[in-house]
Amino acid sequence: MTKRRFWAQCIVALFLLAGMLSCGGGGSSTPAAAPACTSTQWTYMVYMGADNNLSDAGLADLKEMEKVGSSSCVKIVVQAEFSPQYSSNISASLTGRVLVEKGVDSVNAGSLVGTGVVDMASPAALTSFISWAKATYPAAHYALVVWDHGAGWKAKKISSPARGAVQDATSGNFMSLPDLAKGVRDANVPLDIINFDACLMAMYEVAYEFTGLTDYMVFSEQTEPGNGDPYDTILAALAATPTMSSRTLASTIVDKYNAFYVPDTRNETTKSAIDMAQLSQLDAKIIALSAALATDTSTKAVVQAAQANTQNYVYPANHDIYDFCSYLASRVSGTAKTVCGQIMTLMPSIVINNKYTGTSVNKSHGLAIYLPKADETSATDLTEYGKLKCNLTTRASAGGTWGSYVESLLGASALQTYVSGNFALYLYWTKPDGTYCNADLDLYVVEPDGYAYAPWNGQTTPNGFFSQESTQSGLSEEYYLANELVMPGDYLFLVNYYQDGATCTKAYAHVLVQDPVTVGGTWTELPGSPLSLDLTTPPGPMPIPTPCTTYACFNTYSDWWYLGGTTRSINSSAGLFPLDLPFNTRNSNFIFRNQRGAALQGLTR
Repeated sequence: MTKRRFWAQCIVALFLLAGMLSCGGGGSSTPAAAPACTSTQWTYMVYMGADNNLSDAGLADLKEMEKVGSSSCVKIVVQAEFSPQYSSNISASLTGRVLVEKGVDSVNAGSLVGTGVVDMASPAALTSFISWAKATYPAAHYALVVWDHGAGWKAKKISSPARGAVQDATSGNFMSLPDLAKGVRDANVPLDIINFDACLMAMYEVAYEFTGLTDYMVFSEQTEPGNGDPYDTILAALAATPTMSSRTLASTIVDKYNAFYVPDTRNETTKSAIDMAQLSQLDAKIIALSAALATDTSTKAVVQAAQANTQNYVYPANHDIYDFCSYLASRVSGTAKTVCGQIMTLMPSIVINNKYTGTSVNKSHGLAIYLPKADETSATDLTEYGKLKCNLTTRASAGGTWGSYVESLLGASALQTYVSGNFALYLYWTKPDGTYCNADLDLYVVEPDGYAYAPWNGQTTPNGFFSQESTQSGLSEEYYLANELVMPGDYLFLVNYYQDGATCTKAYAHVLVQDPVTVGGTWTELPGSPLSLDLTTPPGPMPIPTPCTTYACFNTYSDWWYLGGTTRSINSSAGLFPLDLPFNTRNSNFIFRNQRGAALQGLTR
C-alpha cells in the first residue's frame, strides 16, 4: 500500500467509531462429494458486515466458503458489504447477496447480486436478509452467522465509549445487542443456530437477549483472531453429513474452530456452544445469586477478590461464570454458596461444547458475565447495561437482576470518566532502498491498564482497535486507532522487529502519528522516522533486562523502538510522542495479553 493511499484510508478510518474484532476464517479442506438430497436440509446464512478494517478478512472467508459451495442438501448464502478503503482488490464499495457456489469467485464473476447502499448495522437490513434467505432457499434447518466486530453486550454510540456488534463504516454505525435481537425477531424465522463469528460474545447477557429466537448459540468468551471461523472445514463437515442435527452442527463449529487454532501458538482462543433451552434455569440461578450476594454484605470482599483472581478476558470486566462461582463457593457460606454450587452443576447441561487454546484462558467454561470494577465501567455503561433484557426492572420482583447487584456492589465508588481519544499511529516498513520488505514487525500499545496489545493477538483493545496483523493481511503495515472516548492515563507505543522475512533481514520502520489534541489533527512523521531495525542485537529473553529503568531503554536494542506516548486526562492531554516513563516502577504490571513465541518468553499474565 502506498503512503498516499494509506493517508486517504486512515483519514476516513479515524473518524469511524472504533470497532471490535470479529474475524474471518481459515483452514483448508477438500470436502467429500456431497450426497444428493430431495430437499434442502440446511440454509447456512452469513451476515457479513465487512465495511470496515475486516474487509480483506471477509473476502478471504468468502473464498473459504467457495471451496465447499452449495448443494441440493446445503445452501450457503451471504449478505456482505466490502470496503474499498480496506481492500486493495476492489475499487468501490461492494454490497450484495450471493448463493455461494463451489469454485465460483463470487466477486470477480459478478455473482454478488447488488442490494444498493445498505447500512449493515441496521436491524432492518438483518431482518431483510434472514427473510430473503428463507423465502429464496427454504430448508428444514436454518443457521445464522453474525460476522463482524463484536464486544459482548455493549452498544456503540457516538457520545459513548461503549461498543457493539456489526460495524458499518460508511454509515458510522454499530448494531447494539438489543437491535441485533430485534433484527432476528422481526424476521420471524425459526433459527436452529446463531453463531457469532465475532469477539467477546459468549456472555449470559448476550444469550438471554436471544431467548426464544434460536435453539443453540455458538460464540467466544475471548477475542477471536483475525482468521475467525474456518468456513471450509465447518461447511465441509456439514456437506458430508447434511442430516446432522442442530446440536451436532453447533458442537462441530466449536471443534473445527479449535482444531484450526491448536497449531497456532501465537493466539489463545475460546469457543463454546450452548443449549438455549437450558438458559432459563441459569437465569433463575443468576437472579437468586444476585439476591443472595446483595443480602449478605460479608460476601462483598470475596466478590472483589474474585474480580482479581478469576478468568477474564480482553475486556477485563467479563468473567467466566463457572470460574467465578467456583471461587465464591469455596470462600462464602449460606445461600450464595448453595446457589454457586447449583450454577456449577447446571453449567455442563447448558454448555454442550467448550474448547480453548492457551494457558491464559484455561479456566474458560463457555459463558461469561459482566462483573466490572469501578474503573472498568462508567455511568453510561451501567445505564446501557440496565436496558438489556436480562436486567429489565420488571424482573426485579424475582429477587433483583444481576445489573442491580452490580450497581449495589459498586455503591458510591467513583466510576470511570472517559476522555478524548481519536489519536492514531501508523507503522509501515521497507527495505533500506525503499522497496517492499517482508520481515515481520509488530506494533504495540501499552494502555492505561498496564497491558501491552498488538495486532497479532487481536484487533480489539479496551480503548481502540488495530489493523490486521501484517502476516495475515500480506501488507508491511500495521496501525492503531483509539476510540473517540478512552480511559484516562498513559498510552505508550513500541515497535518490535519480530522475524526476518524470506528476502528481508533489515527493515526501515516509518511511523506517522495523528492526534486532534496535540498535533492539530494532521498526520505527522515521528522524529527519528525511519529507523533501521533488525535482529543483530536483541535483548534476549523477555522482559527487558534489569538495567532498563525507563521505556527509552528499549532503544538500546536493534529490534525494539520505543516511540513515546500520550497522556490523556480529564483536564488536559499531552504527549504524542516524547513521553517516557519508568519501566520497572510505574509499569511493574507491564505484561502482554498473550505470549508470542520466544520473543516474549518470561512475561507473565
